[in-house]
Amino acid sequence: MKKHPLHMLGRLVAGKNTQWITLSVWILITLVLSFTLPQVNSTKEPNPKNLPETAMSQQAEALMKKEFPNNAGNPLLVVWHRDGGLESKDYKLIQDVYKALKTDPLKEQSLLPPFDTIPEQVLSKSASKDGTSFFTPIFFNKSAGTDILKGNLEELRKIVNSKVDEDPFKQKITDSGLHVRLSGPVGIQTDAVSLFSQADVKLLVATVLLVLVLLILLYRSPILAILPLLVVGFAYGIISPTLGFLADNGWIKVDAQAISIMTVLLFGAGTDYCLFLISRYREYLLEEESKYKALQLAIKASGGAIIMSALTVVLGLGTLLLAHYGAFHRFAVPFSVAVFIMGIAALTILPALLLIFGRVAFFPFIPRTAEMNEEFARKKKKVVKVKNTKGFFSKKLGDIVVRKPWTIIMLTVFLLGGLASFVPRIQYTYDLLESFPKDMPSREGFTLITDHFSAGELAPVKIVVDSKGKDLPIKQEIEKLSFVNKVKEPMKGKENNQLQMYEVSLVENPYSIEALDQIPKLKNSVEKVLKDEGISKAENHLWI
Repeated sequence: MKKHPLHMLGRLVAGKNTQWITLSVWILITLVLSFTLPQVNSTKEPNPKNLPETAMSQQAEALMKKEFPNNAGNPLLVVWHRDGGLESKDYKLIQDVYKALKTDPLKEQSLLPPFDTIPEQVLSKSASKDGTSFFTPIFFNKSAGTDILKGNLEELRKIVNSKVDEDPFKQKITDSGLHVRLSGPVGIQTDAVSLFSQADVKLLVATVLLVLVLLILLYRSPILAILPLLVVGFAYGIISPTLGFLADNGWIKVDAQAISIMTVLLFGAGTDYCLFLISRYREYLLEEESKYKALQLAIKASGGAIIMSALTVVLGLGTLLLAHYGAFHRFAVPFSVAVFIMGIAALTILPALLLIFGRVAFFPFIPRTAEMNEEFARKKKKVVKVKNTKGFFSKKLGDIVVRKPWTIIMLTVFLLGGLASFVPRIQYTYDLLESFPKDMPSREGFTLITDHFSAGELAPVKIVVDSKGKDLPIKQEIEKLSFVNKVKEPMKGKENNQLQMYEVSLVENPYSIEALDQIPKLKNSVEKVLKDEGISKAENHLWI
């Protein structure tokens, strides 16, 4: 009679002489891959693109780099704020700070506006309408790394603090006195790196602790709680260099977000698969005296569920390869590879570890057969209480499901349907700052600007138009739109002077859902001008 494949697998990895071989093979493979291949964290792309080159915004960016190059660099916006209005000494401080930066520039500083020579009366006219806020830029080379920028921000804080009595960077925004916040692209970039670099470690530690606590509550055994974590560790030891190899050869792209989520997914899937096998193993230990036979039967009984569960998840996550949005597309391979290897680990390294520890792994509630319990009682010279093999809750739930299936179906549909009804109320955001803590300096600075200036000034919408040499009333048409705050005079292309670029400041935060909903209207408005002027296929002559 032909033996079941899973039974053969059980004998292969859970035989009397094979558990140590299985463990040795895993250790050997992990060490070889770790020392010969790059780890996935070393191959992460810092700023991968999320949109294809055919997207209109990407085409617009390429045109702007070629025809409208901006050599000023990346701006840091220094936001100055005082409730009740900025005072003369505040403007004097701004002049002194910029004078110091002019004399001794920061690293990679590319451009510095001459605020040190502008009179106070002129500076005050550029403040907010209520006179409480003012922001000044400092530009850095686009090639400047985050570490250099972080050092520059710290140096700037020292320069400001050397000229005032109280630290304006650390005071709460609700306190009286002068407040200084560093925002804009450079401030947001450095805060984001600091925030998410810490988040990776915190997320990993929190995940491990949460899983450990849940496993202890579930298994009621410290050893069994640690075993799934060891299995996940072995799996990650192979997953990381495997993904690193694929990324290093340019076959896939990985980013920090994908790796962070993959780690959490690995713990979730790993503990589930371990639970399938361990639960079955415990049941068979109550029936079989041989731990080898019990584990082989457990692998045969639960292996199919583990394999099908892993393959279903792998195939489901693999569909993300069809996604056009880069972040989702980059999830596909790391997630699929992680779950696939985790499934293999659950059916190989976990059985080996369970055999090595034996029944002791279930301490203090060690499962034994009836005969073993009697023998144990004779040795201890006391009555050993045999624990019920089935949990009260699971038994009751199983009885209800079997007796009243339609009731359970209706209750499930009602409950899940009720929860699903809240899906349309989900509010999405494309604003990176929304993910920052409210007291993050760059977010506080951005909030001050949006509260006291036009939010759209920070990130104006840029429209490139091929005018075909015609004098087009595009600026006048855009200014009629209610959601537009200001439109700058158009700039002509460096090589093609028929190309014009318009900078449009919106009334709303340009990253808000409300502002994004206005982009099609803005596009239609420009298209209408082009069509009215006789330019055919107007949609092919403008880029936003």
